[in-house]
Formats: sequence, C-alpha cells, structure tokens
Amino acid sequence: MILPLPPLKLCHFCRRKNRFLVEADVGPLHLANTGRMAELLRPGVSCYYHPKPTPKTLGRMVLVAAEGVLVGVDASLAGRLLERLLRSGRLGACEDLRREVTVGGERLDFFARLEGKEAYLEAKNCNRVAEGLALFPDAPTARGARHLRLLAALAREGKGAYALWFVQHPLAEAFALDPADAPLYRAAQEALEAGVVLRAYRVRPTLAALVVEGELPWVWLAP
Repeated sequence: MILPLPPLKLCHFCRRKNRFLVEADVGPLHLANTGRMAELLRPGVSCYYHPKPTPKTLGRMVLVAAEGVLVGVDASLAGRLLERLLRSGRLGACEDLRREVTVGGERLDFFARLEGKEAYLEAKNCNRVAEGLALFPDAPTARGARHLRLLAALAREGKGAYALWFVQHPLAEAFALDPADAPLYRAAQEALEAGVVLRAYRVRPTLAALVVEGELPWVWLAP
C-alpha cells in the first residue's frame, strides 16, 4: 500500500524553536510532530520539506535522513495511512467511513462499518527506533492513554475498536510501548484485555511516497 507524497525539497535542520516550528537553512518550517526526536533532529542533518508558504513558515517538514535511510516525521500522515488501509479492505470490507468523530468527549480518527460492524479507529505515529525496536511514545502522551481507555470502553460495548501505529522508519523490526509512560502502558494492556485490536506497521519512506510494508511483531517490555 502506497501513500504518495507531495513534491519535496532538500534542506538542512538548524534548530527546533518550539513543538511545531523548526528553523532550517531555508527558513522556518512547520513540524507536525510533538515527539522529542533528539536522535533525528541534529544540527546540519538533511531534511525534506513540502514548500507551501504560510504567514509563519515556508512549508512543512516531512522526512529526515538518518542512519542512511529516510525517516518520516510528519505525524499527521498516520491518519492518511490508516484511511488508505481501510479503503484497501485490509481490515475487512469497509463502509460508511467518517473522519474525526467525537465520542465520550474525545475525538477519534475514524468511524467505519467493518464487515457490517460499527468500529472506531485511532491512528498513531512512531519514528523512534533503537536497534531495530520501534518505541512509542517519544514523549509522555496523556491523550494517547485517554484514547486507549475510550477504545476499551467501546470494545466492552461490543463495538469494533482499533489502535494502529504507523512506524515511519524502515529499520524497525518490532514494536513496543515504552513502559516509562506508565499510564499509556497500563491503558494499552487494559485495551487489549477488553478486545481492542492493537497493531503496528512498518512504513518505508521514499522521496515520492510512504510505503506500508507490513505488520510488525508486537513486544511487551517489562515495566
């Protein structure tokens, strides 16, 4: 499965100004990712951005070169990858697909009917990989824990519930939740027990597209 990317241009990272803004040699760029990414965002590293000027930026950072490969850093693309996955039928026959649905005071990425059953789905992004193991999150995420608890409640009601992680790093060989984020880790265990489908997929970025290569083995690290 392939998600085409818009035209990209080369730049070099200088520094991170705040959670959503970086300074590159070409000027300020939007970064749609709240993770720390300390191992990726090093001064002078090659990056690729989509030039689309706004009042505050020259465009959006999409890829970073690291360890001889390209790594995707635009977390907003996880939702688009999940939509492609749904429309491809990989999760079952998909009907009545809707984006950004509000349930229980929280916003989930998708509602759909999968094989005729109501289902709620959340897409998560990951690009932190160490020695082949993809780790999520890169920074504590209270929102992620809330989403998993909500999905668990929906699963207990008999609805389909899915949390899917898209690892935009081609060197990932397995996936794990970082037990250092204890609330998220516990919420994921409870979600699994309630019947929520937890999956992770390796995505290989190129300058032209994001390519979903397949499902990653899930590893439960000891707390």
